[in-house]
Amino acid sequence: MKIYFLTSIIVLLTIGNSCTNVQDFSIVPLEKPVLAGQAFEFSLQENNAKGHRIKWDMGDSTTATGTSVNHVYSKPGIYHVSVYLDKECGYVKQSSLIIRVHTPETLKLPQVYLDTDARCEADDQHFIAYCLYSELDVLGINSIHNDEVGSEAINYGEIINIMKLMNRSGEAWDLMPVNRVFHGAAEKLTPPSSGIWSDTEPIVTEGSEAIIAAARGASPDNPLLVLPVGPCTNIASAVLQARKEGFELRDRIRVIWLGGLEKGYSKEYNGGNDPWSVYVMGQSGIDLQILLGHPTSLKLNIDKRIESGLYPDNELGDYLKTIIPVFQWGSTTVLKSIHDVCVPATVISNYKGFNWVTKVAPVKVSGPDNGYLWQEADSTSTVYLIWDIDGEAMKADLFNTLNGHPTNLIKR
Repeated sequence: MKIYFLTSIIVLLTIGNSCTNVQDFSIVPLEKPVLAGQAFEFSLQENNAKGHRIKWDMGDSTTATGTSVNHVYSKPGIYHVSVYLDKECGYVKQSSLIIRVHTPETLKLPQVYLDTDARCEADDQHFIAYCLYSELDVLGINSIHNDEVGSEAINYGEIINIMKLMNRSGEAWDLMPVNRVFHGAAEKLTPPSSGIWSDTEPIVTEGSEAIIAAARGASPDNPLLVLPVGPCTNIASAVLQARKEGFELRDRIRVIWLGGLEKGYSKEYNGGNDPWSVYVMGQSGIDLQILLGHPTSLKLNIDKRIESGLYPDNELGDYLKTIIPVFQWGSTTVLKSIHDVCVPATVISNYKGFNWVTKVAPVKVSGPDNGYLWQEADSTSTVYLIWDIDGEAMKADLFNTLNGHPTNLIKR
């Protein structure tokens, strides 16, 4: 159970449609962590040359004015900071960031951003609950399409549903990121006619903007961990969008994606729902770990017939137990894998030094001309495949966490 108070704060980049010639500025990305009880200066990347009034919403029920602000957060937590520009048509939101206000004990705590096609399969719901019940800092959650019309909205609704079930099972609303759930892309990226990844037009959504806001609020010594367990559309769009804004994400985020097969990724479900987005991520230079859907995540499975007692005796546990099938789709012999759970388990393993990830290999990510395949690479690659895991250890941590005994991540 988390012992710190969470307050949400998010600053999203938008340009007012009703105003003309709105000055385009953003909050300067943070270079160091924010500590509760200590003054911290927030500033803008460009001066307000025309003298328009600027207002800050600091996310803790206080406001401020000016191109730079010194502010003290009295309590640790997760905050949504917004800055507005006053034009003739009124205040228009310009930029945002999502920050974790720390105590000394949480300075290195993993900060994660979830991205999920939540209603697509039963493992997504386990993934969401595992992350929220763990001691990971969940800065936000995006919904994403699964290449079907209307699927993004359905997946968004399932994220909210899991939180409602957690609440009815005893979890307080203020310990969950209820107001940090964002709509993501409703369709896949379109490859550009040039075939050059950086020419791809991003799909700008509140989800892609929130990823950028969280990256802006992450200090480089503790980068944001983005955990997509569906298509990579949202995170690829955030990378492309940030490049257009001149904001380099390379030192501020790391990505762990669940998807792909032994030889490539376009014929696996998550990869196949937007293969171009995976290619974009592979070329971007951002640190990308790929937890293969096959064979890797198949090693975290459950036999519902004899292991249903692992679930907690509450509404959430009953729901998860009901939706999980006995066998993989189309099989009567392969037990159901809880694929997506491997991703946060990898974060916990890396942070605690548990060695649950037992084999990785560097690769290059080829595009459509080469069949969306993995190619051999040396250790200078920024892309790694996770080939082998300790599925039983990861499963044990999942169910310990769901039953109220998460791995201790916070120094006490």
